[in-house]
Amino acid sequence: RAFDRARVMSRAVDPLAIARIARSLPFLASRASRAAPRRASRETRATPRARATMSTRIAPRYELFFKDVKCLETELRALRRRTSSATTRVNVPNKDKKDDLIAWIDAARTLSDDVDVVPHYSMKNQYRRDANQSVEAVKAFADAMTARNIDRCLLVSGSGSRKCDSVEVLRRLAMDREWKRRASTFRFDVAYNPHFDEGSDAAAREFERLEKKMRGGLVRGVWFQIGSDVEKLERGLERVRDLAPDAEIYGSVFLPSKQLLARMKFRPWAGVFLSDEYLSSVERAEEITIAQMACLVRHGATPFIESPVTKDEDWAQCERLLAAAAKRVDESGKL
Repeated sequence: RAFDRARVMSRAVDPLAIARIARSLPFLASRASRAAPRRASRETRATPRARATMSTRIAPRYELFFKDVKCLETELRALRRRTSSATTRVNVPNKDKKDDLIAWIDAARTLSDDVDVVPHYSMKNQYRRDANQSVEAVKAFADAMTARNIDRCLLVSGSGSRKCDSVEVLRRLAMDREWKRRASTFRFDVAYNPHFDEGSDAAAREFERLEKKMRGGLVRGVWFQIGSDVEKLERGLERVRDLAPDAEIYGSVFLPSKQLLARMKFRPWAGVFLSDEYLSSVERAEEITIAQMACLVRHGATPFIESPVTKDEDWAQCERLLAAAAKRVDESGKL
């Protein structure tokens, strides 16, 4: 600014005045360089306080629970009617070998353009005769999704062990240059379970598998398995943030009910660790769920509601738990 001022004033000011302004330029430059970091640090320090005064609004994702296309459309209409956000964010699961994923996704997208669909793809349920055919099937599915303007899917191995699991599929795809060029915008999401005991072989093996999945550069998001230990969840979030700072993270939670707790007591899902405290009552399970949601949001992750939200009472419970978690985030002053 001083230089411009000197240039503008050159016609009206004598040369000695111009010289004085010119001599002041080094001083002004050094003063600006010293002031800039101080302003930046003040803004950085103010950010958490400013955010703490904002009212947090948690926008989760919802898993769809349905038996056929008609049920899918009914549940999706109900969700769209209830959600306040412009986009309804849903996941289409792959729980059976007979699932017609593409037909389901077409039905969801035909219903409305404002539906954000993340399909699941299970290597257990989509396995072909051998590993090569299984990988080709994954590529064909990714191409079909790309043609429908869907640029991701959640790739899971499924329960049990198999040679061509999600780790192996991602390894092979990472080496397929031709397919990577053709599907340059498509990315996969992967699963991670942070609820194994700290320091156990299972915990080390699970994180090693996650590292292998991330190596090929084809992974966009990480989806955390359900569990009731909030401390393990927080440690897992910190580890994944260190491993992949830019990854999108989603954390699965239940909407507790008497039926759910009874089912999980007698027939728990594989890889789902729910404590006796969580299973003791709906009230205590809800308290833990609120803590989980708040923990996820503080770490920049999105809650994933892995329970049906089809009835008015389901929706009321979901909104109540989300509001309680948002209040806890606001009170903690962390985002």
